[in-house]
Amino acid sequence: MNSYLVYRASFYLMLTVATLALSGDTGESRFAQLYPLGVIFAGMVAFLTVDRQSGFALSRTVANGLAVLTVAVLYFEYRLDATQLIRALGHWLVYLQLIKYFLPKTAEDDWFLFLLGLMQVLIGAVISQSDQIGMWLFAWAMLAIWVLGQFFLQREAGRFAAPAGLAAAPVLRAERVDPYAGLFDLPYAVATTRVLVTTLALGGLIFLTLPRQAGAVRQQAGQPMARHLTGFDEEVTLGQFGEILENDTVVMTVEFTDEDGKTVGPPAEPLWRGVTMLRYEKGRWRRQTHRAAQAVVAFPDRGARRHSLIRQKIKLEANDSPTLFAIRPIRNATAPRRVPPYFNPIDATLARSDPRGGSYDYEVASDPDPNAAQPHEQPPSTAQMDYLLSIPEALKARLRAIAGPLVASIQGTGPEATIARARALEAYLRDSGQFAYSLHMEMPPPGLDPIEDFLINRKEGHCEYFASALTLLLRAIDIPARMVNGFKGGDWNELTQTMNVRQKHAHTWVEAYIGMRPGPERLPRWITLDPTPGAERQQSIAQVGGLAGHFRTLTDLFRHIWVFYIVGYDRERQTRLLYGPMRQMIGWVKEKYTEMGRLLRRGFATLFHFPDVSSFISVRGFLVSFLVLSLMAGLAHLLHRLIHRLLLWLRGPEDDPMSLTAGSLFYRRLAQLLGQWELERTPAETQGEFAVRAARFLAGHGPATRAVADVPQQVVDAFYRVRFGHLELEPASLEELHGRLDALEASLNHAD
Repeated sequence: MNSYLVYRASFYLMLTVATLALSGDTGESRFAQLYPLGVIFAGMVAFLTVDRQSGFALSRTVANGLAVLTVAVLYFEYRLDATQLIRALGHWLVYLQLIKYFLPKTAEDDWFLFLLGLMQVLIGAVISQSDQIGMWLFAWAMLAIWVLGQFFLQREAGRFAAPAGLAAAPVLRAERVDPYAGLFDLPYAVATTRVLVTTLALGGLIFLTLPRQAGAVRQQAGQPMARHLTGFDEEVTLGQFGEILENDTVVMTVEFTDEDGKTVGPPAEPLWRGVTMLRYEKGRWRRQTHRAAQAVVAFPDRGARRHSLIRQKIKLEANDSPTLFAIRPIRNATAPRRVPPYFNPIDATLARSDPRGGSYDYEVASDPDPNAAQPHEQPPSTAQMDYLLSIPEALKARLRAIAGPLVASIQGTGPEATIARARALEAYLRDSGQFAYSLHMEMPPPGLDPIEDFLINRKEGHCEYFASALTLLLRAIDIPARMVNGFKGGDWNELTQTMNVRQKHAHTWVEAYIGMRPGPERLPRWITLDPTPGAERQQSIAQVGGLAGHFRTLTDLFRHIWVFYIVGYDRERQTRLLYGPMRQMIGWVKEKYTEMGRLLRRGFATLFHFPDVSSFISVRGFLVSFLVLSLMAGLAHLLHRLIHRLLLWLRGPEDDPMSLTAGSLFYRRLAQLLGQWELERTPAETQGEFAVRAARFLAGHGPATRAVADVPQQVVDAFYRVRFGHLELEPASLEELHGRLDALEASLNHAD
């Protein structure tokens, strides 16, 4: 295998990973997915052409012209979106990298390419909101270490192979003779793999066992910037929600547990309730007034120990919204290592005090009955009731004309009749077949409200339009209603036993107010209505993510390991996964040894209990005597061996083992002969180095000793065979060495 081609392929792989780190966040632009593919294709072409035959390379003039064009492309991309200048600069680096691929590459060119890749990685770490950025950074770092080692090997080989005058900038190419032809063989691969596995194993063991510090998790320098969650602001415009529905980025990861903390499966398509919207006007929804939003209290702990609760451990990714998500109705909410969540009694939503602290871990216990009362929720006030029934004046007549015939056949004024009317309107939007789910929206005609356009003209849209239409239709027949923004369902991973809720799972539904529940607590009664066609929504979700969706289970496994066992490996998780089981095992072993000790003591007490001398004259007495005498003999033998070894250690070896071999005797005689001429081996020299120095001395001392200058090397070779090879010298070799040493001695005496 040609070492240069291995180096070049490794270099291209490292640069591809750098581009993936830059373009891994596909939420901003689908076109960004093409950059890694382009880099892979260009790398393959350059590897098969330019790197093998420099005649395929671009001329420097053409390359410079293309570089100038990339500046124009950079300016054009900047003008399209001035807020994405850093991303555009990253793309410009990719263009320069592709041009460099098709040029002859000197060591300086490779340094330039390496710096281009490094800058892409740094830009990706700053701007990326992808959950895989950490894994791409780790992969790039590992490849960079490997490539740099190969780079220095190739650069040194190029320097020695370059002709005079070109040594300062050797061209790295495959045409020259491979200086490391025997480097990339099976033993090299096995040794490299063994070192890598050992390093990762030892590093992983240290990482897992090193005690974690307690306390709140703080925002670390260099963490990704908090992303913005569209649709969870104080004001939302119809159509905005479509942006989040086409994004595959993870919003939160959820573990479901039972009352003992063991992982269980999820409920079917849970609704992760987020914020409520009350006021509608001209295609915009707003939350309650700012003053009402501040009416928050710490969530109480009552009722959280019911065994039938749905318990959720949620890791919310970094975002700029205070909104927390949970299944309604909530019985308890805590954050073990953070400021606890806050519960808003006005609209029954959860929030955190500061969204700027990065990711947020919290736990929620929810009632499995979605129609159960929400504890501590306040009934709507008079002002809120006005919002829950408000409709723009321009829409009232048209909405009543649509809703009236749909509920005309339902008689009565009680709660059950109200529920029946609400369900009828829900079924009209969801099941009648007149409305379709779509993410492709168009602006309504000027002057026409988007909801009116949806109900009468277009009759297709995403969940935000269905929920908005149902909310206003309910209000048109005097049923108070509010719109809810959150998430529905998620991707369940059997390998990690967690649910990954992504931005594409964002969903909007409706809650209708039915009245007060009977009982002393006087809690409001709300029912959940979801008018969006479920099957069409699922098909739309499945299409988001592209090719990566087919490998979702595997990529989510890697992400789970990274998020929970590397980045999020804290004291609580370490105790639960490592120290807790270790303590349990130690306790179990201690208990078993204690029980074994009791049994042994009881057995020895029974075995050695002799009431009188006559009872000792028995089979049991014989066994006891035999065991005691055998034990004493064994202890005496062991003591004798220990004393013997101690004496040997104190006295040292009686004879020098080297003196018992012929090779060592010859070497000793050689040293004595050369010592007469003050030629002695220094402590820093090996026997081989000493033999080389002695040969040079004898060769330069005159004709008398030049003929025997090879004797020191012959003696040292024999010494190495015997001392380190554990081989015996044949009689003929012994005789020859005797003769050569005699000749050396005679020559030295004659030289005297």
